[in-house]
Amino acid sequence: MASSKGNSYWVVQITVCAVAAIALPALGVLLFTLSPEEPARGVILILIGFAFLVCLIERVHSYRRMSVTQRAVYAWAVTQLHSNTDTPDDIVLGTAAAAQAGRLPLADLRELQALDPGNPYPGPWPSAPPPTSHAADT
Repeated sequence: MASSKGNSYWVVQITVCAVAAIALPALGVLLFTLSPEEPARGVILILIGFAFLVCLIERVHSYRRMSVTQRAVYAWAVTQLHSNTDTPDDIVLGTAAAAQAGRLPLADLRELQALDPGNPYPGPWPSAPPPTSHAADT
């Protein structure tokens, strides 16, 4: 079940980007034809559509480079943090990326689980603390 939740998160992300990447430029071209006296509206929609295309490429690339478990943990962390509506998006995505990469301490994972206990952590809990970099020590 956790795997399907992880996949559904990614399916929604990729689908929204794909639909917008196709629909907005098409709508922009349509506005170009229907309203030639104000071509800027069409140009703006086309540019926004290209931005969604870039986002689509990035989302697909992110999806493909993660394992099934990493995708599920990323989606789980986003879902947990969205249960707290006060959390800014940059914090949500940064925390989800750290959880997916295994860099989030076990205590932080437990705090995330406490935000929405009805949504269990996908897979077995990490038993050891994440490795730390000692590059500054050398």
